[in-house]
Amino acid sequence: MYTLICLFLFVNIFAEEVIVIDTTKTISDKKALVILNGFGDSKKNRKVQKKFFQNKGYDLFIPKYVKRKSIELTQQTFTYFYYSNNLDNYKEVNFLCYIVGGLILNKHIEKNGKGKITKIIYDRSPIQERAAKVATKKLPIISRIMYGKVLSDFSKEKLVSLTNDKELDIGLIIENKATRLMRFFEKSAAKYGEYHFNATQIESNYDDFIHTILDHDLMYTRFDIIGDEIFYFLQNSKFPVNSRREKYHWNPFEKIKIDDINL
Repeated sequence: MYTLICLFLFVNIFAEEVIVIDTTKTISDKKALVILNGFGDSKKNRKVQKKFFQNKGYDLFIPKYVKRKSIELTQQTFTYFYYSNNLDNYKEVNFLCYIVGGLILNKHIEKNGKGKITKIIYDRSPIQERAAKVATKKLPIISRIMYGKVLSDFSKEKLVSLTNDKELDIGLIIENKATRLMRFFEKSAAKYGEYHFNATQIESNYDDFIHTILDHDLMYTRFDIIGDEIFYFLQNSKFPVNSRREKYHWNPFEKIKIDDINL
């Protein structure tokens, strides 16, 4: 167990920020894509994200903003990153937010305004969003060693929609499978009540939504499955017509295999 913890800390300490900029164009003529990873962030996942998202018409930013000390410091770190990289000087700024990333971006917008932010895609998981509560209760020492106080802070946060979404195009991706961690703690997670997969209950400001077969871990790497839908929304402010907009009718905790995907 301690070997795994040391490995986790190593790969996260050396998970450097990713910034890929097209220097042939002026900043006011360009679009920026910012990916706000969550607790699933790692050097390996950033490498996969960079390979897929770079050179697709956006300057790419993947900040290392989650701070072990607190959610408050995490939000301050992101805000510093936003302004120090002159993101408000871009023609427009688009975001792909994993769970904690959506919380932090919303806090930033509520405090500082939208700036040049035009599109936001929230990756949400009714199941994975209980992971922080479960981990801090069932594995308090390990959770503290691995994440610091920020995981405990996040477990007490309520994920709420922006109070004003005017001039924002908001997409919602709803995960329909449990990760290995949440399968292990299925009974503990169930104690927090019914799972809601209804888009309106998850994000009231959405302009379009889809359901995905991917679990939260795979959302960091399987862009061969979800990547085209992400870019379609960024370009069209809606997901493809043939994207799934109905919850999958399966047990999200039951292990299955679809093609080469182990779920």
